[in-house]
Formats: sequence, structure tokens, C-alpha cells
Amino acid sequence: MIISNKYKEETVLFLNGVRNSYSQVFFSDNPVFGILLVLISFLVPVSGIAGLVGVSSALVIARFLNLDKQGISKGIYTYNVLLATLPLGMFFEPGGVLWLVIVLTSLLVLMVTVATRGVLLKYGLPFLSIPFLIGLWLVILATRQFSSLESSDYGIYTINQLYHIGGFGWVNLHNWFDLLPLFPAWRTYFLSMGAIFFQYSILAGVLIAIGIFIYSRIAFILSLVGFFSAYFFYKLIGLEISSLDYLYIGFNYILTAIAIGGFYLVPSLKSFLWTIVLMPLVVIITVAAG
Repeated sequence: MIISNKYKEETVLFLNGVRNSYSQVFFSDNPVFGILLVLISFLVPVSGIAGLVGVSSALVIARFLNLDKQGISKGIYTYNVLLATLPLGMFFEPGGVLWLVIVLTSLLVLMVTVATRGVLLKYGLPFLSIPFLIGLWLVILATRQFSSLESSDYGIYTINQLYHIGGFGWVNLHNWFDLLPLFPAWRTYFLSMGAIFFQYSILAGVLIAIGIFIYSRIAFILSLVGFFSAYFFYKLIGLEISSLDYLYIGFNYILTAIAIGGFYLVPSLKSFLWTIVLMPLVVIITVAAG
């Protein structure tokens, strides 16, 4: 009986950790939103599997290391792992080497997360996506020398790939969303939203936006405020807007706005104004880093 209860507790802890690893990307622990994001990640199946394998591996390692259960359950230790492993499924062809790299990447990002969190918490600072950036770039730089790891042609033959996933119905659904008569700014907004989960898809962006709206209208409004503040600043200073589409830059402004305006600060008129004022600075830093 004791063994059964312990098994049940560990299972619940694991499932909560998986779900919250996805929703924590948007500073949320809403269970419905987390499940929706898990499903959205599988719009590109190999990417969804890569992210799920990465998160699952990291959760198992986190329990083995006896990290605090609350942090594991809330996905604090593993949302960076998710962000680092999702794109690996798109960058490389599936195979034994890829899954090994994904597991090792999850371990690397988890270790960087623990170290970064430990240092920054002393100063009351958040670690945000620093472990993801460090981990993913190290892996990308290293894998250039991995001759057994084949680069994927995802994004080159998109229609063929969509057909293999779901046939003509799936292709037609994506085409319908891609051909929606949207203003360029809104098209870029949805593409940027989808890019948060490394999917260049208006369908993914629309589904994520709907999920944010359901769990928090404030977060949804902040996503609009942050993105369009940056978008119009791009226009004002003459930066190339298309870079928001193709370099996956736009999502920085969405997540930054949600963090500043509604998570680290109590949502208010002042927090919204701070979001608008700080967004040009985020643009400058992002462009400089690019």
C-alpha cells in the first residue's frame, strides 16, 4: 500500500512537471493551457517528440538528484530543457544519435539551470531563458562535428512533410491559415507566437494565442502591447520587418511584455506603460545580439 501511494505520488509529480514545463514558458501553471501547448508542439511530430523526450529525461534526472519537488512539479527546472530540445527535432533527422543528443542536452541544460538559478536567486534575479540559450548554442556548435548526425530538410519541402503527417486534409488546413487575409503586422504576430515553440506556422500561432486568451486576458493583451510596440519601433527606425518572421525574433517581445507587465510586476497602468517604454530597449539589445 505504501509502495502504491509512493508510485502514485511520483506519477502525479512527473505528469505535473511535464505539463507545467510547457505552460511555464508563458509564466503560467494553468493545467489546460499546459496540455494545449503539449498538443501544439506535436503539430510537427518529431519536434514534439524531441521536446517531450527532453523534458521527461530532465524530470527523471531532477528526481534522481533530489531537487525540490515544488520546483520539479511547477516545471521551473525543465522549461528551458523544453526550449532547447524542441528545435533539435527540426534541425536533425530522427535516429539513435539524435535521441542520445537530446537526452544529453536535457542533462546539460538542467545542470546550467540549477547553477544559474542558485547564483541569481542570491540577488533576487530571475534566470529566465539563460540556460536555454547557453545549452542550445553549445549543442549546435558541437553537433557541427557530429558526422553521424544528419541535418534535416524540414522547412525546405514543407508541403511534402505536411502531407506525410496528415495527408491532403492537413495540407489544406495549413494552407487555409496561411492564406488568411491578414494585415502584415498580424501575420507576423501569429508567426512570432508560433515561433516560441519553434514552429513557422500561423496555425500554431493562432492556437497559442487562443490558449493565452483563455488562461489570462491580461497576458494576451500584454502580448499584443509588447509585440506591436516593438513592431512600430521597427517601422520608426527603419529596421527590416521581415526579420521578425524569418529570424524568430518577434517572440522575444511577446514573452518580455508578459513577464514585465503581468508577472514580475503587478498588472496595472504603470506596468503597461513600462512595457511600452522598455520595448524599444529590448529591440536594440535583440538586434545587437543578432
